Amino acid sequence: MIFRFADPAALLFLLVVPVILVVWLVRKGPRISIGFPLLQELANLPGAVSSRPIWIPRYLRIAAIIVLTIAAARPQSGEVREVVYSEGVDIVVALDISGSMRALDFQPQNRLEVAKNVIGSFIDGRPHDRIGLVLFGTEAFTVCPLTLDHDLLKIFLEQAQIGMVEEQTAIGKAISSALNRLRVGDEKPISPVIPSKEIGKSIDNKVIILVTDGVNNVFTGMDPVTAARAAQALNIKIYSIGVGSEGMAPFPHPRFPGRVVQVPVEIDEVTLREIASITGGQYFRAQNTQALEKIFSIINDMEKTEIESYKYTRYSELFWWPLLLGLVVFLIEIILSHTVYRRFP
Repeated sequence: MIFRFADPAALLFLLVVPVILVVWLVRKGPRISIGFPLLQELANLPGAVSSRPIWIPRYLRIAAIIVLTIAAARPQSGEVREVVYSEGVDIVVALDISGSMRALDFQPQNRLEVAKNVIGSFIDGRPHDRIGLVLFGTEAFTVCPLTLDHDLLKIFLEQAQIGMVEEQTAIGKAISSALNRLRVGDEKPISPVIPSKEIGKSIDNKVIILVTDGVNNVFTGMDPVTAARAAQALNIKIYSIGVGSEGMAPFPHPRFPGRVVQVPVEIDEVTLREIASITGGQYFRAQNTQALEKIFSIINDMEKTEIESYKYTRYSELFWWPLLLGLVVFLIEIILSHTVYRRFP
């Protein structure tokens, strides 16, 4: 909150107030004598004006002058606001929720929970970008379209669980679903705040982040390489991330809860590299939590968002309050001067 006077020069009139006070203190009016033949008659009269504080009307007038002067200076309260214009990046995260994401090589959590935590932190670091979420196993489906409501997006991300779909891995379907999300969200509303900026045009910078730990083993629909070529035609980059350690990984026993078995790690790095290469993106391998965090940090740095901010202050007029108070005080002074404090020369 900011406070200011729109016309501060009016406050110079307050310098007159000390002069008025000095004049009132120094000036002495003529003494008037009235003779009364019988002084004892005055004992039955009500209190005379001279017995009341005669200075009250004068100081009320001074107070009215001060308050009205403040009103003339136009006090205002202001609120600073900031408008942010951003050439953001449209990002769709395609997250694997197939059965292999239960692997515990990212202990103490499984691969899916670690990926959800890292993606959530990535979302927090991109406040000006529209981000969507696609989950995939045997099928792929959109749980959240492109949005700036990142709190809602993170709620959907937190709810992602293995078993929401059949537990195979359809990488091609995941990419095609992400492409559809980016195409549907291509047109953005025109901002009413800064019409000089072409915010309504479609954004050229579109990205898919594919997070998976397996091999495409669903052969219905679009295969991964064909989907990547479709992304290339639409000028959409794909960053592919292979999640999983080398060799063998601990895995919860499917029949005996609490037991762990060792299973081979199978990530089709050749296909994931090809997908990224075709679209101008990059392939990463994350073998632990720290590596996955580093990968998303690298992607965050590679996909910069252009941000411009405009600050302005909106002021509200407050002069009505001192103006009203000054008029009330001045009216009281007039009433008292012509009634209780009326003087007879």
